[in-house]
Amino acid sequence: MKAVALAALLAAGTAYADDAIDPSAAQSAGEANLETKAPREGVTFAAALGGGMIISQGKTATAPVLSLRLGHVANASTVVTVELIGGTYAHNPDMTSGTRVDGEGDLLVGGQVYIAPSVWLRGAGGVGVHTTDDGTGRKTGAGLGGLGGVGLDLVRWHYAVLGLEGFYCGTFAKGGYVSLGGLSVGLSYY
Repeated sequence: MKAVALAALLAAGTAYADDAIDPSAAQSAGEANLETKAPREGVTFAAALGGGMIISQGKTATAPVLSLRLGHVANASTVVTVELIGGTYAHNPDMTSGTRVDGEGDLLVGGQVYIAPSVWLRGAGGVGVHTTDDGTGRKTGAGLGGLGGVGLDLVRWHYAVLGLEGFYCGTFAKGGYVSLGGLSVGLSYY
C-alpha cells in the first residue's frame, strides 16, 4: 500500500517555483515600513475652495465650501487624513429682517486612496456641527458625521498638485440630518 502511494506521488510530477518576480509584490514588500517610492511621501496638506449646497430640514441653499486636510502618506496609494470641512449660507428671509447665517462644519478622520495615478477616492468619519438662525437666535446641533469624495489631480509641479474634487458629507445632528456637498478646486502639497 505504501509503495503504491509513493509511486503515485512520484508519477504526479514535481512542482517548480517560478523565478519571475511580481513587480507589485516587490514594491509592496519594499514599502512594508511606510517607505514609499510613490510621488507622494511624508506629511501632506490640501486646501480646496468651491461651491456647494447645504440641505437641512427640507430646505436647500447654495453655499461656498472650504476643505482643509492634513495627512500622512501610509503607502504608495493611501494617505491617512484629518480634515476640517465646512460651508455657510447667508440668507435674508424678508426685507425687514437682517441677514442670517446658517452653517455646517465637520472635523473628520479618514483616508484618501489613489485608484489611478491621478484619480482618488476619500472617506472619513467624525463629528459635525450645524448652526441655523431663524430670527429667534442661533441654534446649534452636533452629531456624528461622515464624508465621501472623489478627486482628479490635473497638474503636478514638483510637490504641488492642482486638482478638482467633489464631496458629500452628512451629519446626524439635533433636529435631523444635515448634508453638505460641493465641487471644489484644490491645491495639495505632497
